[in-house]
Amino acid sequence: MSPEGTVYFIEKYLEDLRQQAHIAEAFFNGRIPDGIEGLMKLPQEIRLKIDQLIWESAGGKVIDPTDEASSELITAAILYSLEERMGLQEAW
Repeated sequence: MSPEGTVYFIEKYLEDLRQQAHIAEAFFNGRIPDGIEGLMKLPQEIRLKIDQLIWESAGGKVIDPTDEASSELITAAILYSLEERMGLQEAW
């Protein structure tokens, strides 16, 4: 792969991580519609992982993503997924 191609993929990877962090920030700050919209734009495998983390954290109970009380749980799941994508979970 060319140096330019490598730089492109690194920049794309970083932008994807930043986008996921912005989605977590939206939920954390109570901007739930923005957060939901952002989640829908994530790749399916990442959305599924976040859904799985939420499901496990909620003890298998269905939560209402528009409920502000769920924001902390959703934020934590998004950030945990982000850490996994960056390989931080393996480092701990």
